[in-house]
Amino acid sequence: MNIASVKFKGIENLYTRSKQEIKQTVKANNKDTIEISDLGMYLNKVNSSEDKDRLEKIAEIKSKIENNTYRIDSNELAKKIIERTKGEI
Repeated sequence: MNIASVKFKGIENLYTRSKQEIKQTVKANNKDTIEISDLGMYLNKVNSSEDKDRLEKIAEIKSKIENNTYRIDSNELAKKIIERTKGEI
């Protein structure tokens, strides 16, 4: 009787069974899903409309800078800085 071959076959069967179980687990967990709430969709819609306004404002400022017509009112800037520092904005 050859004991070594019996022990080896038992280990091999155990290994093969474990390997198959792992493959089945990986296959079962292969699909992910994402659901966006109504609030998330609303916020995305609001954000995209604000982006359009922001892009228009940026384009306007860029063209003024390129034409050397962009001017900053230092008094207004100082007021805004103070308001922001105080937390009023």
